[in-house]
Amino acid sequence: MKIAITGHKKGIGQAFAKQLEQRGHTIVGISRSEGENIRRVKHTAGLIESCDLFINNAISQYAQTELFFEVWQRWKGQRKWIWNIGSIVSILPKVPEEQAEYRIQKVALDESSKQLQNLSSWPKITVIRPGHINTQGRGGADVDVWVKSVLNAFNTDKEIHITELSIGPIDQRIPI
Repeated sequence: MKIAITGHKKGIGQAFAKQLEQRGHTIVGISRSEGENIRRVKHTAGLIESCDLFINNAISQYAQTELFFEVWQRWKGQRKWIWNIGSIVSILPKVPEEQAEYRIQKVALDESSKQLQNLSSWPKITVIRPGHINTQGRGGADVDVWVKSVLNAFNTDKEIHITELSIGPIDQRIPI
């Protein structure tokens, strides 16, 4: 499978790129450190268009939502998948003031995902909300373990489509 990942050089995007490549997938990495900018929405969508799965990870103001919409329009009716990397803060009732703008951007991504899920059966859209993940050295769950858990959740029966997944660290594993 050919998979596009924004922000593939750091954090969650890097962990997805590494683990998916190890599983034999072709990665189309799109990162600022390599001269790309998701705010160039039409250009970036052109890089993604030939892929089968788009992991919409990087955020730059509302460009993440704009890029999602552009890719969705190009892929409408095609058997492809979009994973929007949101945030657990988008479903919290209240966040500290310094997180308000980030929360609003992620709420916009969540709501856009819900609206477009109802307009077309393809592409399949999933919102994945990380909890407290250690992407910038500030503690939280190990990013590689988190990505492995996400990939395992999607490695289920082919008849199942996950529309939303909120996943973060816990204190103890449930013995099931």
